[in-house]
Amino acid sequence: MKPTYIYTALIDVLTYRYRLEQDQKNGELTFKEDLQGALSIFDEINGAVFGVQAISDTIIMTCNNHDNFIEFLGVLKSVFIAFLDKGLFIRGGVAYSRHFENGRLTYSHAVARAHELEDKSAIYPRIIIDENIVGMYSSSAELPNLEGQSLLVKQNGVFFLNVVDEGNWEEIYQVTAQIYQRDRDTIVKKEKAFSKHSWFENYLFAMKKQELEKDRYIEQMEIV
Repeated sequence: MKPTYIYTALIDVLTYRYRLEQDQKNGELTFKEDLQGALSIFDEINGAVFGVQAISDTIIMTCNNHDNFIEFLGVLKSVFIAFLDKGLFIRGGVAYSRHFENGRLTYSHAVARAHELEDKSAIYPRIIIDENIVGMYSSSAELPNLEGQSLLVKQNGVFFLNVVDEGNWEEIYQVTAQIYQRDRDTIVKKEKAFSKHSWFENYLFAMKKQELEKDRYIEQMEIV
C-alpha cells in the first residue's frame, strides 16, 4: 500500500500526570471520571470520516478528505470545549502530510509534524494549524475558503484554532475562571503553569465583543 496524504491532529491533555498523581494520592477516581466525560465527545463523531485513537494523555485524530477539513476543524473545536467543560486544558497541532498504515506498521510524516507543532509551537492551551495548510487553501481555487469562517486566529505568524464564538464566550469565561481558581494555589511561583492560564485569558478577552462587561479573573501586575 502506498502512503497517502492525510490531515492529522495530535492533542495532548495538559496536567495529565499531575491529575493522575492526585487521584492516586487521594484514593479517588476524579480525574478518570473527568477524562471519561471529556472523551465521550468522540461518541458523537462520525468514525467513518474521522479517525480517533486515544493513548494515555495523547489523542490522534485523522481526516483524509479535503472536503471534510472545515468540518474537521469544527470537530476539533467541539473536542476542545468538551475537555474545558471537564476542567481540562488541551493543546495540539494539525498537519497535512504523508501517512502509511498497514497492520502493525504506521509510518507517518503527518503524525510527526503534528507532534512537532504540539510540542514546540503550541505551548499554551491551543491547537496550532500548520501554516502549510493555510497556504494550500489560500492558493487553490479548488479548495474551500478558510478565511471568513472565524475558525482560525493568527498571531506572531502562528495560526491556531479559534474555539470562541459569540454563542459560547460567556460559558468559556465561566469555565476557565473556575479552572484558574481551582489551580491558583498550586501554580504560585510556577511561571510555566501560570502562563497557560494567563495566555488563555488574554486570548479570551481579545475575542470579546466590546459590549460584554466582564472582569478579568487573573490578578494583574502591580507595583509594590
